[in-house]
Amino acid sequence: MSNEQSYFDALKKIARGYQTVDQLRKRGGQYGLDAAEEIEMSYENIQAEAARAIKGKRRPKP
Repeated sequence: MSNEQSYFDALKKIARGYQTVDQLRKRGGQYGLDAAEEIEMSYENIQAEAARAIKGKRRPKP
């Protein structure tokens, strides 16, 4: 898979695959956690998703 495809897939998943903060607040407790914990876990998942996308990749030349 090309770098561009990997980056695109990661960004698409981050943009569409995660609930917004407002959605998490409205549905707080849906997963047995309070809203703050759900937001924190979502943030950590987004960071992990981005890290997986760039792992082993070099920075593109300008």
